[in-house]
Amino acid sequence: MTDLRPLLTKGLRPGVYRWQSDAAADDVRRSVAEAGWEFVLLDTSEIHDKAGFLDLCATAFDLPRWFGRNWDALADSLSDRSTGEPEVVLWSGLHHLLEHDHDTVDVALQIFAEDTTASGQLRVLVQLQQAETPDLLKSLPEL
Repeated sequence: MTDLRPLLTKGLRPGVYRWQSDAAADDVRRSVAEAGWEFVLLDTSEIHDKAGFLDLCATAFDLPRWFGRNWDALADSLSDRSTGEPEVVLWSGLHHLLEHDHDTVDVALQIFAEDTTASGQLRVLVQLQQAETPDLLKSLPEL
């Protein structure tokens, strides 16, 4: 497991990263808070499709009630919700969603990557607990 505190203290750059770790979400939340950053948990271990993923994002990112539950609305809402503070997004349970809806994972990763370059706030950690990395994630840098 990579200890996040040194990475956050040194100013982890915006981006989407593969993170081999079995750390519990509460431990990650604590490390992120100690570094003075905001934390968002996206746990897709019970999510099967795009609709479920967008509902999860609406709750996790505290998006407005009028959030349109489509990809364009997610991209717009993420860029509009600028908190001014760097945020660490822990995406756990990705393998489950990937088994059920590969396209949703693919598009979500694209949106997160675009937002990290546009707003410079998001650091998305895709938590992997298995030794094997899905092909879709192999191009992502690893922490």
